[in-house]
Amino acid sequence: MLIYTTPNALILEERGERVHFDRKNGEILENSDSLAVLNEESVNLCGEVEFLVGRIAFEPEQNYLFFVVESSVAANYRGVSATEKHEIRRIERVIGINVKSDSTTIKSQISPGSGTKLKQGTEKLMKFFSANKETRPALLEDVLKLFNDSKDFYFCRERDVTISSQKFFGKSERSSEDSFFWNKRMLSGFSPAQVSKFSCPVMQGYVATSQLEITDQINAFLTITIISRRSTLRAGARYLRRGIDDSSNVANFVETELVLNIFEHELSFVQCRGSIPVFWSQRGFKYRPPLIINRSLEDTQQVFQEHFKRLKAHYDTPLVAVSLVDQRGRELPLATRFLEHCVKANDPDVTFFSFDLHQHCRGLNFQKLQTLLSSMEDTLKTIGFCWVDKTGEVVQRQKGVVRTNCIDCLDRTNLVQGQISLAIVLQQAQRLGIFGPLCEPPEVLVQTLQTMWADNGDVISTQYAGTAALKGDVTRNGERKLMGVMKDGYNSASRYYLTHTRDAQRQKAINIVTGQSEVGESAEEESEKEEEENISRMVTETIQFLVPTQQTVIAGWGLINACQSSDEIDTVVILTRSNLYIVTYEIDGEKMTDVQIVALNDIDTIQVGSSGNKQCARIETLDGVFIWRPSTVRLFNNAAIRLKSVDEANEYIASVAEQIQVGRNMLTGAEGAVMQVSKIAIPQMSVHRKSMAAMGALFGKIKRVGKNVSPATLSKSASSSSTAAPAPQEKLVEIDGNESDTSEKGGEKGDHLMSKILKMSQFKAEAPPEPFAILLPSITECQTKISLL
Repeated sequence: MLIYTTPNALILEERGERVHFDRKNGEILENSDSLAVLNEESVNLCGEVEFLVGRIAFEPEQNYLFFVVESSVAANYRGVSATEKHEIRRIERVIGINVKSDSTTIKSQISPGSGTKLKQGTEKLMKFFSANKETRPALLEDVLKLFNDSKDFYFCRERDVTISSQKFFGKSERSSEDSFFWNKRMLSGFSPAQVSKFSCPVMQGYVATSQLEITDQINAFLTITIISRRSTLRAGARYLRRGIDDSSNVANFVETELVLNIFEHELSFVQCRGSIPVFWSQRGFKYRPPLIINRSLEDTQQVFQEHFKRLKAHYDTPLVAVSLVDQRGRELPLATRFLEHCVKANDPDVTFFSFDLHQHCRGLNFQKLQTLLSSMEDTLKTIGFCWVDKTGEVVQRQKGVVRTNCIDCLDRTNLVQGQISLAIVLQQAQRLGIFGPLCEPPEVLVQTLQTMWADNGDVISTQYAGTAALKGDVTRNGERKLMGVMKDGYNSASRYYLTHTRDAQRQKAINIVTGQSEVGESAEEESEKEEEENISRMVTETIQFLVPTQQTVIAGWGLINACQSSDEIDTVVILTRSNLYIVTYEIDGEKMTDVQIVALNDIDTIQVGSSGNKQCARIETLDGVFIWRPSTVRLFNNAAIRLKSVDEANEYIASVAEQIQVGRNMLTGAEGAVMQVSKIAIPQMSVHRKSMAAMGALFGKIKRVGKNVSPATLSKSASSSSTAAPAPQEKLVEIDGNESDTSEKGGEKGDHLMSKILKMSQFKAEAPPEPFAILLPSITECQTKISLL
């Protein structure tokens, strides 16, 4: 596609056809003769682009056209004929051209320099160096970042990326799916003929493909393609878009299709994810904000039912809703409300599964996902999958869909969707004769699917929450590994630190592209009380990520790496009977600084001394030195308390050091003490190693933990959990180091402090209450098929 300018018009030419835009207001000119002769002196050829994305009027006199200038092949669609191949392309670079710009400025944007690719922020450089120094709206840069920074927009000129295989081969159903058509609003005012000639639907999401050679029983190539389509309805950043809206649209709604191509046949299976269809929100954005239900059951029921009605109309029935929300703790009210709505809807076409994934799979025992899959087996057979033969005829249709959600519809959801997809693909492979019903599935097939789903989860998570998905190692490898647990601790905590400003700007860009209203929601700053609660929750949830179920947690703290100047908590330290778990985070939430598990008998010295006007704790171990200073909040008996003075902060960090020393003494039988020093020097670079260096050294550290807790112990913990009843969550306890204990028994080894801690009643096992007991009578009389697992 070529771009020309004349004094009055900006002209696009594609295969002999043209469209003219008025240079004054960006409107399409009808019956224009402004390019009657291409070689006129007043006509300037500016360059070539791939296609038009659309236009946006930011303000009066600020009309911009957006073009794709670079793209790459992500996968291939099959055409109506089995021999046709259509490229699904990933957008690499989009530019925004002011219709008033002169030809020199437009040329510099299309071709920024000889062999120089645009990097992040280059549009700002273009603005700075442009000849006429034209003023560009600030929101323009955010729109360009939306398209250019993430590289997660896709298109296909020959076959619409917004529709599934079943809809495409259904012949009469080939119209674009508006909810996945991201540039639909940007093309308003264009005729259908102009859209098909100069543009095409653009989709945000994820596309990847892999080809496997099958040689065991047959000689053939199997192509696997995964396509995730993110909805434009209620699209946006995690803390700014939650739950449902008055139009029955839910946040983070994504349709994911897995397509198999073999023997010139195409098989596909579609499932979807979306936020809990209730009016709910989160206040603030740091640590782990609480979940708030904003409307009553009665005020929400009609909108809830409309959401399910639309899903059934689009995907057919049965509609299977899988809720992976925790059935206790802060998520329980949402889990209960979701179930209440399903009971009240009384819909025989809906099957509801409530599966508390964290409780079932506690102790890293993710094999228990099979409990859910076994319960869904008959329903999945009823839904089936789409099968298109070599002539392009749909010989089998998918009837219904599985809708999965957790809180964010990211980590747990992606894990379960990957397992459902794997089960369906194995059925498809058996039907195709790739392997027999009594044979084990090819390992390469299973590994390929797990990797594709893990990559899909990372991308979808980044689009919504800003970081890669948690539990990615389970999705990739089918099992939980210590490395993955540590990475989860980083990713979970990094989400707390996503800045309000960045999300707000990204939300504005999404709104102007998709046409969403600016009115309504915002992520509010926490009050001090809310922040204290969130810090306590952050430490507790970090314990859940890292500490095996059968280990006793003695204490946990949120501290600050003394080598950085910010007062934001960036380190969580957890003390158990045998180990010290140290998790350090970047405040901006983008990079993991370090994760270590240190055996207590590998600690050499513990010091407390001043650094500036505050005291620090210095822990020297076989693997290095850690230096922490206190935050403005301390934890006591699992409650966060605001520190009111420097003296209180100094006392707090001293008690942390004392408790670690007591733990070491109890384990080793030694009589060591915390060393009081006048000053602790803070090095320029902490031994908290950066990024990949920390990851590379991690495996060696895990092996050296073996004096007390070895990888074998962790495996035993996970396997034993599968046969024993799940243990209740151990509560976090902290006792000040200067307390006395008059009840210490004679002859008992160890310090009085640790003895008191280990005898605390908080560690006694208590059976958790039945979460949905009050709803059980209504469930038995309900037409909705409900399974509480």
